[in-house]
Amino acid sequence: MKKTHFKNKTFFWAIITYLFSITIWNLYITIAYLNPLGLIPIILQCILLNLIFIRHKMVKIGIKIWAIIFLITSSGLQFVGRLLQDVGSGYVKVDFIHYLTTGVTVLIGISIVVLSNKTVEVKEIGV
Repeated sequence: MKKTHFKNKTFFWAIITYLFSITIWNLYITIAYLNPLGLIPIILQCILLNLIFIRHKMVKIGIKIWAIIFLITSSGLQFVGRLLQDVGSGYVKVDFIHYLTTGVTVLIGISIVVLSNKTVEVKEIGV
């Protein structure tokens, strides 16, 4: 049977803390604005947390797919979309906080992908 092994315990606890934090934040936003579509990231994050806790063999792939789609790609598209909007309006009202938060989220996503490649491995556990 194969199990996931985290060679770096700091990364293990950091990814759990980050996933738990954004799950709580998404839950708050979903309830506050009564947006049922907010349940989709909550469910995905809970599934990923569950896989991490049981050390399922697909955790490494799950973390990488989640980080690439939801952190890197989505934040990158938000960054480019706002940049195009600002270019179209002649930079009348530039929101630097948006650029900062989306840029940091992309960097966090890249860091998660790189660290998961380096520190997460799938090992064969004896029967």
